[in-house]
Parts: sequence; C-alpha cells; structure tokens
Amino acid sequence: MKSRIIKASLTVFILILSVVSKSKAQTYYPVYLCDGGTATLHTPEESTLSNGDKVYWYLEGVQVDVKTYTGTANETNYVTPNNLANGVHNYTSRIESAAGCWGDLSDPFQVYQLPSKTLALTANNASYCGDNALLSSIITATTTPGQALPAGIEYQYAWSATKDGTAVSPLSGIGSDDASKTAINKFTLNTTGAGTYVFSATVKYVTTAANTGVLKSGDNKGCEVSATATQTVTVTPKPAKPSIVIQ
Repeated sequence: MKSRIIKASLTVFILILSVVSKSKAQTYYPVYLCDGGTATLHTPEESTLSNGDKVYWYLEGVQVDVKTYTGTANETNYVTPNNLANGVHNYTSRIESAAGCWGDLSDPFQVYQLPSKTLALTANNASYCGDNALLSSIITATTTPGQALPAGIEYQYAWSATKDGTAVSPLSGIGSDDASKTAINKFTLNTTGAGTYVFSATVKYVTTAANTGVLKSGDNKGCEVSATATQTVTVTPKPAKPSIVIQ
C-alpha cells in the first residue's frame, strides 16, 4: 500500500514538473509588429552621453543607422522599418565617444514581425427550416496567416449579423460562437426565426495574459481585418398548421 502511495506521488510530481517545464519553455518577445507597425528603440545610456558621442544601431550585425548626440533627449532613438520580413529580428547598439573610443556591443533586443492575414467565411447550411430547433447552420471563420503564430499571440474574433437588412443585437439571441482564439472560429446560428441572415466578422491579433510583450500595429487595433465576403443563411418559415373543413 505504501509503495502504491509513493508511486502515485511520484507520478503527480513528474506531471507538475512537466507543466512547469513547458511554461518556462515558452518564448515571448518584448515587441511584436504587424502590418505597418513600428517600434522606437531607445538606449537609457543616452543620459550619460556627451555632445558628439554617437550611438550605432545594427540589425543582425549590419549597421542600419548612427545617431550623433547633441544634447536633445531621445535624439539617438531608432525607429524600426514598417516592412520587416516575418519572424524574429535582432537589434543591437554600440556607443562611440566623441574622442573615438568604442563601448561594448549591447545584448540583442528582439522584435517579432507578425504575418499579414486574411479572413474567410463559410457555412455548412445555406438554409434550414425554422420549424425544428435542432436544425442550425455553422458559419466558420478561417484566418490565413503567412506563417504559424509565435507563443503568446492569438486571434480575437468579433461577429456581426443582420436579419432582413436590420442589425441583430445582441447576437446571443440567434446563436453563439465557440470562443476559439485559434485560426478557426465557429458561429452556430440556431434561431427558429424566419428570415435572411447575413454574417460578417473581423479578426485581430492580441497578446495572451502571460505575454508581457507589446503589440505595435499600423492601425492601433491589432491589425484588424474584415472577412473578404459576407455569408448568407436563410431560415425558412414554419408552415401554418392546417385545418380540415368540408368544401
């Protein structure tokens, strides 16, 4: 009995270690950029500079800029381009004094460029009968990025719909989405109310709760995009209950 308890305890301990190990293995970056977003890089050591000192900026070891200090705050900052290739980029900096003495190279500062994305909608039922609450239509929103997303970044969807040309609010009155933050999010329309429903959706990037990095987007909205086309679902009315008379 004692042996079983020890084995069970060891199993639980190993599982805990596994979870902790996975959480520590996550790689988060200080800055994420998307679709026109830029980041302003700053060296706090600027406050110690003298007039004529220079700050050199490098991307992957290649010099991309040099700033000469003349006494104005933040004048040695570097603004990243708004068209970096997708993936991780390593920036470093180095100071040269006015007398020509070189300081050490900084540690790398990593910037992650997120891919552009598109959003498409499809439906498994273009129409269904409103006489049966078990019938429904699932509208699927599929986001297509240029590459897989890094840890700490996910999608956030927002759905909208009209019924016979009038906006539906709240959407919970006709169905709900599955709250997925992956590349696929599904909205289930299960209303019995007859009419023509036209769906649209948007998707944007957001950081997860555990990610302390900053997201910089060209639109300041997480690079939000709308579905390339709307999706229409028709709910047909339930026929009237007939009565029988002598004619």
